[in-house]
Amino acid sequence: MENNTNKSKQTAHETPLFRATYKLYLSWYRRCDTLPKRDRYAIGQKTENLLLEIMTLVVAAYHTKDNGRKREILSQINLKSESVKILLRLAKDVRAIEQQHYIDYESRLQEIGKMIGGWMRQTQNSSIG
Repeated sequence: MENNTNKSKQTAHETPLFRATYKLYLSWYRRCDTLPKRDRYAIGQKTENLLLEIMTLVVAAYHTKDNGRKREILSQINLKSESVKILLRLAKDVRAIEQQHYIDYESRLQEIGKMIGGWMRQTQNSSIG
């Protein structure tokens, strides 16, 4: 069903990385209301902001033709993703979120990390954007 014509018309927000991050953001956004107040405005807000930044950077990387610049953006995405992992582990350790939610988020972030890594390898192996 998917051919080159459909792929060329794909937009940034239709990429697997964007969709995965978007779904993670929605899940976290809903979870934030259940966080203890002191955690909601520290860990919760910081995590939310990082996920929003990741989505913005995915769009930027998608539209960047220069592979060197694209790798820089992907590196920023990777760094922010790692920061989200740390914050989620912290949220679990201070008991702001339950273990089952942490495991779900961690699994999603591992998948996102694989996508980032794949995209980074693709830009290294490709001479054109």
